[in-house]
Amino acid sequence: MQFQDAAKYVTETNQPAIFIIVEVNLKWYESLPKDLQQIVDQAAARETVAINQGAADFVDKMRKTWVERGGEIISLPPDEQSAMMKMLAGVGADVSKSKPQLSVAYKVVVDAAARAQ
Repeated sequence: MQFQDAAKYVTETNQPAIFIIVEVNLKWYESLPKDLQQIVDQAAARETVAINQGAADFVDKMRKTWVERGGEIISLPPDEQSAMMKMLAGVGADVSKSKPQLSVAYKVVVDAAARAQ
């Protein structure tokens, strides 16, 4: 896809992705005995971490390709980047507050991010 032919400029916001998804069929998963569910959970957790480098490499490759094909990457000035991140910081909590299951999932991600810092 030659997106740079349609739009030469792309502004990187460096807003992080929240989820890299590992999916299984819930009916199948719930049919498993608890010990096998734990094995699936552990494998999913390992793969979630393992895919991080591949995802980062993919972004780097796409940035390089964009520029090689004539596109230009724009970065926000530090003060604008900071202001944008502050503005977006409460979006997840606000969107998830009216949906209990989503709110729980969001809290798991926020807690994990806090532990990683």
